[in-house]
Amino acid sequence: MQFNSIEFFIFLITVLILINCLRKSHYQQAILLGGSYVFYWTTSNYFVILLLFITIISFQSGEIIYRASNQVRKKIVLAIALVSLLIPLGFFKYYNFGIEILHQIPLPLNYYLNLPVLGLILPIGISFFTFSAISYVFDIYRGTIQPEKKFYKYALFVSYFPHLLAGPIVRAGQFLPQLKNRVSLSPDNLKTGVTIMLWGFVKKFVIADNCAPIVNAIFANPTSLSSPYIVIGTVLFGIQIYCDFSGYIDIALGIAELIGLHLPQNFFRPYLSKSPTEFWRRWNITLSSFIRDYVYIPLGGNRKGKIWTYFNLEISMLLCGLWHGAAWNFVIWGGTTEFCYRPINLLPNEWDHSQNYCHH
Repeated sequence: MQFNSIEFFIFLITVLILINCLRKSHYQQAILLGGSYVFYWTTSNYFVILLLFITIISFQSGEIIYRASNQVRKKIVLAIALVSLLIPLGFFKYYNFGIEILHQIPLPLNYYLNLPVLGLILPIGISFFTFSAISYVFDIYRGTIQPEKKFYKYALFVSYFPHLLAGPIVRAGQFLPQLKNRVSLSPDNLKTGVTIMLWGFVKKFVIADNCAPIVNAIFANPTSLSSPYIVIGTVLFGIQIYCDFSGYIDIALGIAELIGLHLPQNFFRPYLSKSPTEFWRRWNITLSSFIRDYVYIPLGGNRKGKIWTYFNLEISMLLCGLWHGAAWNFVIWGGTTEFCYRPINLLPNEWDHSQNYCHH
């Protein structure tokens, strides 16, 4: 079920009508939860079981960590939880890439490993709901949040349908406190949500989708074209990739705004950045801040000298590259761009991921 499909608009209107008819917050949240699972079922079929598995594992792990009597037990439970949450992501997204690497290792010795390559289908949104679950468990371990008492509220946080397809990565500390209040289908919320959604549709389906054929035609055979065409293709590709990604994000933010729920912004005028470092912080903000807070800083950040700082940066950026795709080009990209990643500097307050929701 894509955002631009008739089925989605019927689904969205139905959810909004039901929410408006049911005034009590727990009924509204039950409708949102049920709608989110219906949405994911129609999009990914039986992978909805995986979504439920990730939700149950992270919810129970957070509760056990919170009630653990000592730090050692907390660390053990955290490690088990992280492994359990990452195994499905690693299997579906990286299994075949790992087999490809294993096939290449013994080739200089004229030996070939006959390991099976599986025809895996990547569950839609698995990175987003897995990372949200990881942030919940990790934040409880660090003591920055307390576990959610109501399972259905936590399940809504993980499965909330606007951000399942293309993000942003949402953290429990941002989303769960909003569920304390009844959602509101007010005129102001409708105006704000529809405005953001329309701008997202323009960016994705008017700008990006019309740039795509030109870009594809230019880069299908670039050696036969002159330099101006290559420059035009490069510029249009930059516009296409930004409008495609941020357009989907804006649609998700707008859908959430319709009922007064706020998701974090993921872009802050990245092409107006003054340096590669600043560009990185303005592009895919929720991913870069996730890597900063849950990979770079736990590894030691910049607290152990320059050598370890660059090592931690390298690991962080390699993981960032692999997050974008299981292929060597993403590994190379991640391994060579650590020079522009400076998570030790917090984002400016006006677009800090941890503070700024989608208020327009």
